Amino acid sequence: EVVRNPKLMDDPNTVQRLRAILLFLAKNPERKYFIKIHSFLMHILPLIHKALPGVREVFMYRSLKPMFISAKRAFNLGSTPFCIFKRFALSAGFTTNEGFAALEREGVDSVDKYMMYNYLHDTRVYLDEAITRSDLVAYSYESLIANPGSFVAHFLAQIGVGSEMTDLALTAMNEDSQKNSWLSKKDVNERVKKVEVILEKEAEEFVKRLAGEKFGIELEGDRLEMINIANQWNKN
Repeated sequence: EVVRNPKLMDDPNTVQRLRAILLFLAKNPERKYFIKIHSFLMHILPLIHKALPGVREVFMYRSLKPMFISAKRAFNLGSTPFCIFKRFALSAGFTTNEGFAALEREGVDSVDKYMMYNYLHDTRVYLDEAITRSDLVAYSYESLIANPGSFVAHFLAQIGVGSEMTDLALTAMNEDSQKNSWLSKKDVNERVKKVEVILEKEAEEFVKRLAGEKFGIELEGDRLEMINIANQWNKN
């Protein structure tokens, strides 16, 4: 609803409703909870802080190209025409007609460009938040793969969990967090096994140009790694 009507961000009823949802998810005040939100909800961070003052957050990210390929495989968007994707995105509440019109003025005319543009936009939200927040920490997927033990220990400490839980947390690395959903690894692999999933060359050039010009994000290498992420934890 906030995506469709940004004015709701300042509505006290919205704050109360969000607080009720968060407290429903985190029912026991004696326990610690970790809630993962999708990147397209980054812009409601101020609303979350209004609903639950003092809540802590971390930013988790990945190099743009593998993140894009993973999402495109998961949602089976191989050769989806942009007009079909627009209808899906509108019905799902990802954006509005006005939002699409603004994106098209920026040159967004394909699914690949739409997804990459939004990754950059969401990252810019974090970077803007980090300007005045020294307590924020950003964790990359690549640093998890490179040094899982140190990554997990530091991450747990950041959210207030003792290092004695590190070994237990590491046992989850090879598990499928979406095992019981249509986004399970098995289901995704079945859907796309005959489809080549790539980032269109035109979209890649588009994101390379836009990253620096519009969002102030520096990209490096074939994987399009974002290298100027503020407060980055990295043991590579």
